[in-house]
Amino acid sequence: MTDRYNTPNEGTLDWHVPLNENFEQLDRDVERRDEEANIDQYEPVAGAKFFATDSGAIYSGDGSAWRLVGYATRAVGGDIGHYVSYADGLVDEPVNDFLFGDGESLEVTRLAFPIKGTPSGETVADVALRVYEGEELLVEIEGNTFERAAVADTAPWVGETGPVTVTVTNQSGSAIAGIPKVWANIRS
Repeated sequence: MTDRYNTPNEGTLDWHVPLNENFEQLDRDVERRDEEANIDQYEPVAGAKFFATDSGAIYSGDGSAWRLVGYATRAVGGDIGHYVSYADGLVDEPVNDFLFGDGESLEVTRLAFPIKGTPSGETVADVALRVYEGEELLVEIEGNTFERAAVADTAPWVGETGPVTVTVTNQSGSAIAGIPKVWANIRS
């Protein structure tokens, strides 16, 4: 701890300066814990952490706002499989369902749909990965792209009733080999 905080030697002039620097460091080091609805009562000091005790949400301060980082709850998802060949002509072909209980919700935190043989950063037109809650579209991405809820304008992507279904669409004119990837948290 002495490596992290200033400890003035006995008799040091202006001993209060290093101690005040310690208090500034504590604003970043000490986690704020409260219900999520109370987050606005805390200053979003750059590098500070807020943990929502009711939802498990974790936020990071950037100096002007709290940014959602993720959740400390039951997590599901990731790779649904290995590269799979998807024929041309598919429209919202179901590839996975997320099941969760009453009183729970599923929040998609990120998704990716890498397409084999396609350079990173190059999008595959007319290929999509979609996530639905019943008939309602929660989120979609194009082939060979990646999206995170923490930085997306369309987030949050939350399903309140299950199942939440992941689908693949391929209208590209030829078969593609892709890996649908969806990461999510189940919250009470």
